Amino acid sequence: MKIDSVNWKILEILQENARTSLKDLAKAVDLSSPTVAERIQKMEENDVIDSYGIRVNMHTLGYKLGVYISIKIRFGQVQRFEEFIQTVPEISECHKLTGHDCMLMKGHVRDPKHLEDLNMRLSAYGELTTSLILNSIVDRKVYNTAF
Repeated sequence: MKIDSVNWKILEILQENARTSLKDLAKAVDLSSPTVAERIQKMEENDVIDSYGIRVNMHTLGYKLGVYISIKIRFGQVQRFEEFIQTVPEISECHKLTGHDCMLMKGHVRDPKHLEDLNMRLSAYGELTTSLILNSIVDRKVYNTAF
């Protein structure tokens, strides 16, 4: 599927606010609402648009510490860990890696004691390295062109 400058503009606007109305999108790209709707539908059908969603402010909900945790999983524990990590509510992302560590996780906890508890549960599967997020320089990239 060809992603032209108009489609990129539509994608940029939807990434910033997925609830933008067709009318407002059409006005922004100088096309009719039906034409914009057709472009969006084609991008959905071709998996350019994967999903729509919201962002939850974990800090406001009381989860004041963001963390990255990498783990070097013990031999023979990878499958068990992959099943286990899906049940851990504090972990919002988990990625399998190449290199020294096997997995990298992102999560949120209320306080240092909560982090200690999380690390205890995770350490049953291997050696951890935990880093607190001090500040996010790029928290969510809005793509507005191919790179």
